Amino acid sequence: MKPPWKRWLMRGVKLVLALVILFFVGWQFKHDLEQPDKHDLERPNLFKIELRPGWLLASGGLYLVGVFPAAWFWRHLHGNFGFPISLYAAIRAHYIGQLGKYVPGKAMAVLIRSELVHPCGVPYSVSIIVSFYEVFSGMAAGALVAAVIYLVQPPSLNELPTLAAGLEGHPLWIGLVLIGVCGIPLLPGVFNFVVARLTARIQAVELYRLPPVRFGTLMAGLLTSALGWWAQGLSVWAMLQAVVPDLPAFTFSSWAQCTAGIAFSNVAGFLILVAPAGLGVREYLLRILLSSFGPGKYIAASAILLRLDWIIAEACFAAATYWCQPAGNPREPAGSSISNPQTPR
Repeated sequence: MKPPWKRWLMRGVKLVLALVILFFVGWQFKHDLEQPDKHDLERPNLFKIELRPGWLLASGGLYLVGVFPAAWFWRHLHGNFGFPISLYAAIRAHYIGQLGKYVPGKAMAVLIRSELVHPCGVPYSVSIIVSFYEVFSGMAAGALVAAVIYLVQPPSLNELPTLAAGLEGHPLWIGLVLIGVCGIPLLPGVFNFVVARLTARIQAVELYRLPPVRFGTLMAGLLTSALGWWAQGLSVWAMLQAVVPDLPAFTFSSWAQCTAGIAFSNVAGFLILVAPAGLGVREYLLRILLSSFGPGKYIAASAILLRLDWIIAEACFAAATYWCQPAGNPREPAGSSISNPQTPR
């Protein structure tokens, strides 16, 4: 066990790194928002951007729709591991847990979900392992979706920000690297080995054993998560409609670019552990990858407002469901054993 001073030192280092990232990203966005363009005769600023409230609401709603496939797969995994829960209980826990991702370290979301489904009879350790697999499935699917889209249609990197002036790595190759980082832990052999090591002590105490994960489970996670990313791409497009003047007409190509942009930037932000929910990292990459959709200041404003819009949507959904408990009598948490657990396929 680490001494207390070492734990506090590591937390301090992570906090400093997160603040450094936010400082440089904030400086870049300030520069973008102050750039004049053809829509303003004098020096513009963020507050002169005319927002369209209907599209803001649409963006938040589409984001909530985009999270649903992940919540469904999270419930599916619980059932495969021998702890079925109702769809409402899974959706409620998963969506409320989204708010925990803004705590540095990205572990609070998992803990919140585990706490909310524990009264349904799910041991904390099982829910944590399920969340681990669901999150990595989503990130691997996001990297895969972005890489495939950029292979067919590379992004037009126009009006690159100052910090990205020397950007040479093509998003396709970076996406392939992200697939490896997020996808390798999902391979049944790797995942089962890691889970066995992580749960060895827990299983010795609670006398139960989780069944191994099969290839079919991996495919189900990738497919459902991919659907979620495409829905979130629509949310990004709606935000561009809310902010960017003279936006080109909606096409499948523009939808694909929005989907690849949000998937790529989210996965990259996820891997930066010191940035809560990829804060700053996601916005900066979106500013680059969606630069062809309009002037820099409008894309920068869209990236910032997308974060705020999604947080508000998450908070409203959490407030609406937190006090509404899942129907039915909760089961007694199964902490002793699992008899003939269902093997994931």
